[in-house]
Amino acid sequence: MKKIFKKLKIIVNNYFKDNFGGNLIEYALLIGFALFVFFLIVGIITSILDWTLGLSNDFFNLFG
Repeated sequence: MKKIFKKLKIIVNNYFKDNFGGNLIEYALLIGFALFVFFLIVGIITSILDWTLGLSNDFFNLFG
């Protein structure tokens, strides 16, 4: 059992030291950052739409 964990540790270390493992981590971080920015922009847009909807409702309640 100890040999299996040692072999697994060597494989994981070699994977992350290799360029392919580093690229995988970089791409994962970039995708995570892109999703964060996307949801941030969507949140801002929906809050702006809610704000304008509230203003239009107030306007029509005032005159209607």
